[in-house]
Parts: sequence; C-alpha cells; structure tokens
Amino acid sequence: MTMKGWVFSSPSSFHTLCGHRASLPGAVDLSAILCYNLLAMAFSDLHLHWMDRYTLPILLLLVAISLALEVIVHHMMGITVVYSHFFYVPVVLGAVWYGKRAVLVGLFLAAIYVGDYYLINGAISADVAGRALMFVAVALVIGLVMDSMRKEQEKAMTQMADAALNEGRRSGIYGNIDDLKGRLRSSGNVKRMTEEGDTRGLIMALRHRDSAVQYEAAEALGVSREPAAIPALIAALTGDRYSGVRWKAAEALARIGAPAVDPLIQALGHQDEDARWKAAIALGEIGDQRAIVPLISLLEDEDRFVQSRAAYALGQMGSPALPALIASLEGPSPHVRRGAALALGRIGDPGALFPLLAVLSDSDESVRAAAFEGLAGLGDEAYPRIIAHLRDSPPEDRTPALQALREVSDRKFLAGLSAHAEGADPETREVIISLVGGAKQGPGEQGS
Repeated sequence: MTMKGWVFSSPSSFHTLCGHRASLPGAVDLSAILCYNLLAMAFSDLHLHWMDRYTLPILLLLVAISLALEVIVHHMMGITVVYSHFFYVPVVLGAVWYGKRAVLVGLFLAAIYVGDYYLINGAISADVAGRALMFVAVALVIGLVMDSMRKEQEKAMTQMADAALNEGRRSGIYGNIDDLKGRLRSSGNVKRMTEEGDTRGLIMALRHRDSAVQYEAAEALGVSREPAAIPALIAALTGDRYSGVRWKAAEALARIGAPAVDPLIQALGHQDEDARWKAAIALGEIGDQRAIVPLISLLEDEDRFVQSRAAYALGQMGSPALPALIASLEGPSPHVRRGAALALGRIGDPGALFPLLAVLSDSDESVRAAAFEGLAGLGDEAYPRIIAHLRDSPPEDRTPALQALREVSDRKFLAGLSAHAEGADPETREVIISLVGGAKQGPGEQGS
C-alpha cells in the first residue's frame, strides 16, 4: 500500500465528490478540509507510477496555476472576491506527497492570498486571515496524517513480510513467499535487508514495482559485492527499466568486479544502446583485460555515443590496453581508428606518441582530429614532437594534418604548440599563430 500518486482531475470533480458549497464562508473551508482528508484516506491506495518521478514539477505547476488564476480572476476579470478554492489542490497534494513539509506550500499560498486581498481591498479582514491560516492548517494536518500513515504502513509491511517468510521457512515453500517478499519490499525494508546482509531479499527487491526500491536494492547489492546478485543486476541493466535503475545496476556490477566481466561482455551486444554503453563503462571501471578486445569491437557500434563511451572505457583500462589500441590505429574501420586514438590520449602513455603522430596523415578527417586530441593528452613532451613531425612530413601528409589542426580548439593544447612554434615551418607556424590568436580573442569577439 502506498500513499503517493492520487490527484483530482479538476476542481469541479472535487465539488462533485464533496457536495455543494456551504452558505457560510467559514463553513466552506471547514467542509473542504474534512472532505479532502476523507479523500486522502480513500484514495491513498491509488498509485500512479508515472507521477512518482514528477511530483515536484506537478506541484510547482499547480502553484503556478493558482497564481495565474489570481491574476486572471481579479486583475483581468475585475472580480473582487479572492479566488482561493483551487489553492487547496496544491496544498493537499503537497501534503500527500511530502508530508508536513508541505506547510511551506501552505505558507506561500497564504501569503499570496492575503497580499492579493490587501492590494484589491486595502485592508485584511478576520475572515481573510482565517482562510489564510486554513491553508497552513490543511497542509499541517494532512501532512502529519500522511507521515503517520507511512510509518504505520512501513511497520505493517515489515511484519507481514517477516510473518510470510517465517511461515515459508517452516513449511519449506519458498517460491510464492519470495514473490510476496518482492511485492512487500519498501525502502525501509531494503535498508533493513542491507544491514542484515540479506542478498536474496535484495535480489527480489530488484523486481519491485517501485523504481525507487529497485534503485536502492541495486545500490545495496553493489555495496555488498555479492557475485550471486550478478544475474539479477544484468537483468536490471538490460531490462526495460527506469534509466536510473539501469545505471545503478551497472555501477553495482562494476563494484562486484571480475566475476561480472563475462556477463557484462555479453551485454555489449544487447539491442538497447543504453545497455551497451552502460556495460562498457562498467567494464572500464573494472579494468579486466578480457574486456579490451570486445570494447575495441564496440568502437564500430552504430550509435556514436556508444562508440565514445567504449573509447572512454578503453582509456580507463590503462597501459594494458596499449598494444591492442596501437594495433587498431592501422585497422580498416575509421570508427575504430578514431576511438583508439581518443583512448590512447586518455591513457596518456608515452608509448602512444609515435603511433598517434603517424595517424595525423590518416585518410579520414575525424581520425586526424582524434589523433590531435589524443596527443593533447600525452603532456608537454608531445608538443615539440608534433612540431617536428609536421615540419618534416612531405606536403601530401602535412596538408591533411594542418586541416585537422585548424579544427582544434583546446586552448591549453594550442598554447603548448605555440611555445614551440619557432621550430615549425612557416606554414605550420602561421596556422598555430592564427589559432592561438582566435582562441585568445574568443568566438564572440572575432572580427570586432
């Protein structure tokens, strides 16, 4: 049972449920409070999953609508009676979603209500002050009720889960009990299972219908580094789930380490590009050499972002990946050559210097640009080598390299080249000086 996610479609639906407006002004607000409390209790089981991620934007939107109604009704339509009934919608929803913290919403709307009335009428009556206090009271009362209900719910669900599990252990039946356990898991139960080291329970919590519970369970399994959780985490990574859960599953698999390498390599071939690049990042974090060749193959992925994440992961592998990456610089695929150059720059090993210099004359423009980016990651000793290479290259090789150099915008890299420009040939020196000048001037100041 959960208390989030219910909402009324319009103010008219509220009046349909609550009956007609009372004749006395004070009775209107009291009946509204009683009715909204009853509806909060009656509809607390209604859980609209899609709203869980958008409670704050929805609440802010409703507050904005309330303010807009004030402006339209009073200052555009000229109606002097302050329109306040819609104010109860964000107040009550805020209390249902955020408990007593929704008092802040009540205080804000109360201030707007009183201030607008004063602007229109030049004074504040006792009735107006009472109505304003009602906004705060509604938020506080419903918020306290919802907070209390959540605590009782947590306690009841924990007792139900424990009772079901104890009965299952006595009878030797686990299948249905595990399903029940998965359905009953809540955020509090995940914390308890984490403290107790209940890996089996956390694995079941990964199948909970609430994405927040799934997220916490994946995080807890990563902290535990329990290899038994790998199949469930792979299922979470590759399944049709909330993106945050998938990322947390990849992070957990990276923490588990070497036992997760083979399943993650399999995930590199998954049809979903999100699963592929998250698996690549996890493999890069682990740093196991078994993943080097599969990650190099992923540099040819049809998705450009997956390619870039594979290159990033290879860069995390460090020097062990150096031989395979250098060999890939001579491969037939420009995507692989480009990714290998980027990965070599991230590794920053001096052994990549001359292979990357050779790539400056590559037939593919994007590969040449990646070679300069890779060289930028090798440090200060790369700059004189780049200058010498460009100076000594034949014109047919220097021309495409200079074309790629003109696309470089990294100020630090350009400053490093500029410091050694005296050893360059005139054409190369001219290109470097023009790039450095443009970088100093800034893109918005050129031509001024």
